[in-house]
Amino acid sequence: MATQDLEDAIQTFQIEKEVLIEAPLDIVWESVLAELGPEGQMPDGTPMPFVLEAFPGGRWFRDLGENRGHLWGHVQVIKPPTLIEIVGPMFMSYPATNH
Repeated sequence: MATQDLEDAIQTFQIEKEVLIEAPLDIVWESVLAELGPEGQMPDGTPMPFVLEAFPGGRWFRDLGENRGHLWGHVQVIKPPTLIEIVGPMFMSYPATNH
């Protein structure tokens, strides 16, 4: 039973991506925000624009118009030009239960 409790308790993960970019830090920061926002793309290059409100508590969501869309998370920490932490449901696209 203890193993099941432990498995139920572990529900977070961390995604990191390290890329060497030869550009000034402020240009890289703006590019990352653009990629997380209006210039977002699916792996095949299909546009998938998002709205990123780049301030603590700001939303990261896909606006489908007419009050429709998907909330992916909230900005928990932002320290330009080096850190942005987003928390939330991310790509969970099914109703959550037992919360």
